[in-house]
Amino acid sequence: MNSNEKEQFESIVAASLKSQEFIRLTLGKYRGSETGLTKLVARVVQIKSGTKLSFTYRYKTKEIVKNYSIEEGLSFIRNQLGQDFLSATVFTTQQDVQLEYNKSGNAKITFAKPTLRDIQSDSKSHDHQKNRSIEAHDNPYLMALGITNSSGHVVRTMEDKFRQINKFIEILQGLINTSSLADQRELSIVDMGSGKGYLTFAMYDFLTGSLDKETTIVGVEGRSELVEFCNKTAQEVGFDRLRFEPGTIQDYAMDKTDITIALHACDTATDDAIFKGIKSESSIIILSPCCHKQIRKQIGSNTVLKDILKHGILLERQAETITDGLRALLLERSGYRTKVFEFISSEHTSKNMMIVGIKHNKSVDHAQISDQINAIKTVYGIEFHYLEALLSPNLSPNIENLIGYSKSNKL
Repeated sequence: MNSNEKEQFESIVAASLKSQEFIRLTLGKYRGSETGLTKLVARVVQIKSGTKLSFTYRYKTKEIVKNYSIEEGLSFIRNQLGQDFLSATVFTTQQDVQLEYNKSGNAKITFAKPTLRDIQSDSKSHDHQKNRSIEAHDNPYLMALGITNSSGHVVRTMEDKFRQINKFIEILQGLINTSSLADQRELSIVDMGSGKGYLTFAMYDFLTGSLDKETTIVGVEGRSELVEFCNKTAQEVGFDRLRFEPGTIQDYAMDKTDITIALHACDTATDDAIFKGIKSESSIIILSPCCHKQIRKQIGSNTVLKDILKHGILLERQAETITDGLRALLLERSGYRTKVFEFISSEHTSKNMMIVGIKHNKSVDHAQISDQINAIKTVYGIEFHYLEALLSPNLSPNIENLIGYSKSNKL
């Protein structure tokens, strides 16, 4: 029985490689003698010497990659199954197949719908920097966060969240590669309004595991029960440089930080996060704004657009565009190259706008950008933008009142 189950699994792996439906394979539940080894991940890669099956040996504090020919790789898998590793899952474009051994040494094979339908581009090329997504199987923090079940499969109601996590990690790596942080060994990150920590944990996992960077991440969250939960989970999974602190974005005392993140911070809390990121000299600032009340309340009814903006839905959308457009300009005036784009399809979440600032050392025409900002404010009858008031308090005699306004809207 066990032999049949194992042979069936090995045949499926071999067939998926031959048909090019293979995406990746993981070996988990390590019971061998090598200290610190937790799992193996196998992918097909193309290198100068040809097609290889590349195995990433994941330890608690490092990763080692070894490449085998397809035949050698299949033989290696055969020898490991049921010996050093008691669990294996192959992900193909058609299905996920898991082989698992119980305490008595009996094997069971199970089939599920495919978690990944597309073969990732990084699985075909390995002569460049590693680019790994977050994996569902044998990932304890994903199970603790409720994204996967005890079998390592993504919970149906969390599939969108899982896609969002992987998309964010893809964006994060691209940003790091095009910034001054690309060759930096140590990274410090503050995730403002970290919530339950879905993306915070994934960042730590990816940066320390896949990119092998010594990373310290602080998640700032106003809800004490989430802070307690996330700190407990981080300790349980061994993420010793990941911690969560209670507090608000506006009140958080932030030191020099490489990356500042604020996803779905409500209204002016996003501006507070940008301000903190700029003042802490962050090389990268990543934002996904939520709510745009501060500008919407100011847009004048006597402007040339009054007949359009009398419709609530159009006023709301216009307020979002103007608020985030001004934020991008203010980042540019502060020495950042900006990108504004759709983070993930609106099919998965309505909060899908992302603003990114990447710090540069080029000269900036502050006067020209200020003129652009003032022209936009004049067209819409806007008295002030909260972020502008934070960055240039001399422009507004009521800056303390504005900060007071923010306190009623912060996280």
